[in-house]
Amino acid sequence: MTTLPKFVVLKSNYNNKYLRFNTIDADENLMRVMPTARYINFTGEEAGSEHTKFEVEKAKSIGNEGLVHIRCCYNNKYWVMPACGYTQIVAGADEPEEDKSKFSCTLFEPVYADDDGLPVDDSRSTNSIVLRFRHAHNGKYVALVQNDPNEKYWGFMYTYGESPSQRFMDVFIVIDWESLVLVKILPKHVAFKGGNGHYLGARLIDQHPRLLQFESTDIEDPLAGNEVFTNADGTVRIKSDSSGKFWRLTEDDWICADSDDSTNDDSHTLFWPIKVGDSAIALHNMQNKKFCKRFTTSTITSGLNANVSTIDKEAYLEVEEVFPLRRDISNITLHLDRARIYNQNVVNLAMGELLCGLKSSTHTEVPVIADGKKLTIGFTGAVQFGETETVTSSVKDALYKYVVPAMTMVKVRFVAAEASCDVPFSYTQRDTRTSGEIITSNIDDGVYNGVNTFDFKFESTEEKL
Repeated sequence: MTTLPKFVVLKSNYNNKYLRFNTIDADENLMRVMPTARYINFTGEEAGSEHTKFEVEKAKSIGNEGLVHIRCCYNNKYWVMPACGYTQIVAGADEPEEDKSKFSCTLFEPVYADDDGLPVDDSRSTNSIVLRFRHAHNGKYVALVQNDPNEKYWGFMYTYGESPSQRFMDVFIVIDWESLVLVKILPKHVAFKGGNGHYLGARLIDQHPRLLQFESTDIEDPLAGNEVFTNADGTVRIKSDSSGKFWRLTEDDWICADSDDSTNDDSHTLFWPIKVGDSAIALHNMQNKKFCKRFTTSTITSGLNANVSTIDKEAYLEVEEVFPLRRDISNITLHLDRARIYNQNVVNLAMGELLCGLKSSTHTEVPVIADGKKLTIGFTGAVQFGETETVTSSVKDALYKYVVPAMTMVKVRFVAAEASCDVPFSYTQRDTRTSGEIITSNIDDGVYNGVNTFDFKFESTEEKL
């Protein structure tokens, strides 16, 4: 089987909705058996939402080759059945479980879906895989609940049966999250730089009055700015700041910023972005299914034309954010309930030897950096977005008493557990544009990454002299 992407989005082939973390509180029954679990269901409208991202982890134990764990990235919990006798699949397990004899097993088998007559219609066919998932514990396929869309549990996941569904309720389109570059590198206000080092802008040319050409040498050129509008399926529409109109594919495959269409119905104005570098994309027009590239003819130099079926070097577009005059960040809220702790290991903080020829008691002092096993707010202060901050807690004294037997050497270690943590956070962003427009957005895409040391203890061993 082809290896699944590390991060995925799942779309139901039955109701064409995306699997998402359900933000409503769990009901009484689920809270009773698994208090930290939350439902996941196929009700998502946006592929690039922070609620629709899942991580695929390969099984590590022998005999489980080809099986995977799937973790909801929003609450950092693994797919699992909450208790014996339950059929629902929820995002509830804190740790992966590879014992297939347990109902709490978090392993699933990806199975290619190639049924005759299987209807699959997805614009990202080159970045998606059509699969079923079979639970490793009971051998049943995972499907979505097909009750009334107005009911509470519509679209929720459960283990369906040992045979595939004839109605394809268990068929899912697996989309590579990395292909949704709008989430990663496409800001709202952007400029695109071509292979000639010049920025794309709408120009006045006789046969194409608003043809996009790579001619601007400065990102602050009023012609270089564009605004990106994201659609639910991951396609984008791009509006030129200078013309105030959307990019459009013309009859001769040039891209012009001349469309007044405000809907998502015209495929001439729809583009599918594909990530080709850390800050570079290629744009695939959804009408002629061709990639846009810098192109020169006898009458037009370095224009944008959608005329190639594969991505070549001239199709690379470097993405640069057009920053506002001022940006303010406020209302930062850490979501400790969705934090993830991982990569735990034991570290030595100090070592020493205590020697005694006669029976007596003694003690040694060792500095302690931090303590506590739960994530809490450790400090309040100024930080810079996207930069690393190193914070050291105040040093405390730790007293260790040990009775050393006669003619004995005691080796003492002061150890602690060290682990990494990811803590999601939300914030308010207020941008003042060059036009004077003020845009305020509530954003829920932040992640604080840190390392914490906790669970301090002394370990001692005796050796006779």
